[in-house]
Amino acid sequence: MIKVSSLTTEYANNPLGIDRSNPRLGWINESMRRGQRQSAYRILVSMIEENLDSGFGDVWDSGKCESGRCVCIDYAGEKLQSATRYYWKVCVWDEEDRISAWSPIAWWETGLLHPEDWSGAWLSSDGEHAPLFRSEFQVEKPLKQARLYISAAGYCEAYLNGGKVGDHKLEPAFTVYNKRNLYHVYDIGPQLLAGKNCVGIELGRGFYGLRTPNVWNWHRAEWNDSPRFIAQLVIQYMDGSDLLVKTDDRWELIEDGPTLSDSIFAGERYDARKYRTDWNKVDFCAADACKPKIVPPPSPRLEAQSMPSIRVVGHADAVKMTILGDGHYVFDMGDTIAGWVEATIRGGRPGQSVSFIYGEKLDETGRVDNRQTAIEAEIQTDHYLKSSWQAEKWEPKFSYKGFRYVEISGQGINMKLSDVTGKRVHTDLRSTGRFQCSNLLFNRIHEATRKTLLNNFHGIITDTPKYEKNGWLGDAQLIAETAAFQFDMALFWEKWLIDMRDSQRPDGSIPVMVPDSGWGDFHAPEWSSAYVLIAWRLYWYYDDMQVLQEHYGSLRRYIEYEIGLLDGGMSSSDLGDWLAPGYSEGRSPEGGQITSSFHLILVLRTMAGIAGLLGFSADSERYGELAEETAEALNRECLDRENGLYHTNQEAGYRQTSNILPLALSLVPSNVERQVEKRLLEDFERRMGGHADVGIIGHKYFYPTLTRLGYGEAAYRAATQIAYPSMGLWFEQEATTLWEYWDVNTRSRNHYMFGTIVQWFYEYIAGIRQTAAGWSEMEFKPHALGDLTSAEATLDTVKGTVHAAWSRTADISFELTVHVPMQSRAMVYVPILPAGQITENRLPADQACGIQYIKDENGFRVYEIEAGRYAFASR
Repeated sequence: MIKVSSLTTEYANNPLGIDRSNPRLGWINESMRRGQRQSAYRILVSMIEENLDSGFGDVWDSGKCESGRCVCIDYAGEKLQSATRYYWKVCVWDEEDRISAWSPIAWWETGLLHPEDWSGAWLSSDGEHAPLFRSEFQVEKPLKQARLYISAAGYCEAYLNGGKVGDHKLEPAFTVYNKRNLYHVYDIGPQLLAGKNCVGIELGRGFYGLRTPNVWNWHRAEWNDSPRFIAQLVIQYMDGSDLLVKTDDRWELIEDGPTLSDSIFAGERYDARKYRTDWNKVDFCAADACKPKIVPPPSPRLEAQSMPSIRVVGHADAVKMTILGDGHYVFDMGDTIAGWVEATIRGGRPGQSVSFIYGEKLDETGRVDNRQTAIEAEIQTDHYLKSSWQAEKWEPKFSYKGFRYVEISGQGINMKLSDVTGKRVHTDLRSTGRFQCSNLLFNRIHEATRKTLLNNFHGIITDTPKYEKNGWLGDAQLIAETAAFQFDMALFWEKWLIDMRDSQRPDGSIPVMVPDSGWGDFHAPEWSSAYVLIAWRLYWYYDDMQVLQEHYGSLRRYIEYEIGLLDGGMSSSDLGDWLAPGYSEGRSPEGGQITSSFHLILVLRTMAGIAGLLGFSADSERYGELAEETAEALNRECLDRENGLYHTNQEAGYRQTSNILPLALSLVPSNVERQVEKRLLEDFERRMGGHADVGIIGHKYFYPTLTRLGYGEAAYRAATQIAYPSMGLWFEQEATTLWEYWDVNTRSRNHYMFGTIVQWFYEYIAGIRQTAAGWSEMEFKPHALGDLTSAEATLDTVKGTVHAAWSRTADISFELTVHVPMQSRAMVYVPILPAGQITENRLPADQACGIQYIKDENGFRVYEIEAGRYAFASR
């Protein structure tokens, strides 16, 4: 019998406030029996939960739909109403037409679906301090439910009767502010009181109101302006009437608040003497309150923020305190994190300034080292002015930092180790992947990659939480597969794809970072190809056709722009492979001819696939042909057949990235392929002594390509190095996250872009490789390289759990357990050992249920298996 569970709407469990007219529904099927499959489903939707208990879907009854799909089922019932909750459930039939029990009931609630649903005004202030807004209202009848709908350009924190609304931080998420703004929906019923109530709003600048001069010109963006917000409280009474409290000129504005300044780069300045006790409670009277400024909306589009919010997701206690002098301390958090600290400040007089300087490393004097040239101000520095002689506790709220160390100083203060607690702050993405193996370095790399990614998830994926906080596309498209293995990226990537579309130039080009300020119009397909590649990744990993359909026109405009720039069939780039060993300024000496042409071929092939899926056959054929023509041009212009190597039009000697990329896409003509491979291995062994000599682009493809071609031992040797250049060297230097440069004097110690090796861990070491969209087909092919004795990986996919675990004892035994979720099938590659005996659950494998022998290939026995759990043993 099939069990139906884990219902999702728009990839979320019971989401509050969605504004898609045809939300995507999904569920997971489970069964104890191998090979069982869903053959049909029926969905019921109602605005009244009790109707579902009676089997009545008055809003939508899909009827019995003959289909095996259980993900991204488009709602197709009555037109959805704004601010309405919809309940739903589903049942399925198996392959023998036996019906399951109904699933548990789930729900979604719509947000404000139409522009006219918003009746409030946008409010702002001309002051430099973080402004405080407040309004009082009466709740006069028994309450049914209450919602707060709120959007801001910049950051906002909402309060109701003195308590914070929600647990979100640094919200709403960063967008292309003059194209669209995001809003949140909160259930505020539990915080309302009978009688008088007060709502309070505090605004922070974020990127929208950034004033700190910087090389990326965020302070000069065309949309840069004073922070603003719009809100409305919708209160429904039990008698069917309602109350609307909206932003208008009747609200009160307090401009002289305690946050004197806030900058996402520089930090915050807070004067505790100016804190207004009870400013967000009823009957507060501020003599200096004034009317707020009514301002134009920042953009024409208000959309619900469906992606997860930024939250405080964990803590890090300080592990060491160093006293540098009177009132001067450095705290070591023991880990490199993104967020801030909460500190108890003891000693010091009223008005005493206490500084907090955050950084990832220390200088030779033991102080935090924040030297940089991109921002024309001190960075990551908060200043707190005390209000009394007593101990005071404080934490910032409108800026986050990347740091391991925090330097705290102030005349007369005295502190102890327990006075400082680090707060980990990032987009609260659900974890979906686990990996471990017998190689401890690989486990450390995996954990560090995970941490570094989380540190850089802040509404967009940033390059570093310390220096830039920019959404560089090249870093992101390279890590996309690794990120999808480790986290539920569906809504995060979907939001960022819309940012890319909003950033697209009239000529079809995409800037190298998104959102952007107008700076960054480099031509670099290795970066801007993220638009196509991440759109495809969303479809491939989550089986989501809606994303491709919604973006196809803009994706097509982008690829036509790139096609128009081809010169002799070749692409070009202003960037190229980035941060190869010895080139800490960024660009590699060979330039971008091969890296850009490689990415254009990859994107053309991807666009051919997208066009084919969507029924644009002419586009599909044309893009496929152009991909092959670009490949031919690459071989014509860059392949030295006599010496078996690829080179660019810039003299740079032998470059590993220039040669690994053509091998990765199988572009090398068959009659010289072995020669190119041999030349690469010679460079790897003789010149580099078993090290990879690659930047971020070559690094992504180095390990999987060598392993796929049969040189897994060479890949393993490179991956386990601990001398320069290697990731292992970082961990010899006590790294807990990934670094920006191969050099130990790296600028950033919180850069995820070399974490692409983790994809190799999942796909080749653990051996889990997806071979069809939505995990409907997969492959288990573990590689027991070097001295590895075991590996294990688990992935929570849209179909359910995918799992592989193997262990070996020399050449005596090899055990492999796998799990294939329902609606999926897999090919399993079991190593053949000298005895040649392979069993599954102690039976000869070819006699076990759900298994079909396919062939013997390159030392593996290959089986096709259906959904279920399997335990293979080879001896």
